[in-house]
Amino acid sequence: MERRTALLLGASGLVGGEVLKLLLQSDIYRQVTVLVRTPLPIKHEKLQQVVADFAQLESYERYFAVDDVFCCLGTTRKKAKTKQRFIQVDYEYTLRAAALAEKRRVKSFLTISSVGADPCSPFFYQRVKGEMEEALQRLSIPSLHIFRPSLLVGKRREFRLGEALAGWLFGRLPFLFVGKWKKYKPIDAHELALAMFYRALSAADGVHIYECDELARIS
Repeated sequence: MERRTALLLGASGLVGGEVLKLLLQSDIYRQVTVLVRTPLPIKHEKLQQVVADFAQLESYERYFAVDDVFCCLGTTRKKAKTKQRFIQVDYEYTLRAAALAEKRRVKSFLTISSVGADPCSPFFYQRVKGEMEEALQRLSIPSLHIFRPSLLVGKRREFRLGEALAGWLFGRLPFLFVGKWKKYKPIDAHELALAMFYRALSAADGVHIYECDELARIS
């Protein structure tokens, strides 16, 4: 089997960090490049770290000449502080990365959206994610994978009350997340990372969108 190459954006985040671990541990990937704002405290023989200015993403086009691009960029309204900054990170950066991946003819592009993503949603977060999904599908990428997790749980650097409460609720009242509510069940970041990893290797052409309740079956 020919060994693959990967580019990862968002490696310092919760899911991105889990994806990076999987890529470095796998014998399938011979080289893993990460675009980061600040160098990660990680050293590995097949890891290439590139300190990048995401506002100038096109300057790093050459690094998109890989088999698979994993885009784990994302922020929150609270961290972004303004709607425009949120749109810049979750919509603009993701779309620009996908356009560069298309230009460099990657095999697959994998990114994270959100449960309830809908360009017509009355909710800002889900509307932006839905618009991002629509824009991605207008590109010509052989294998496009969009993941729609609900609340993500895992060890973050910062405490998030909403995620802590969701984890507590699911642990004590799991019956709330059944039937049509199943896709809202909180998901561990490692589980999502596994789903992204395996979908990259699936060689499944076309556009694929995964709801939260499907992710466990993939991994």
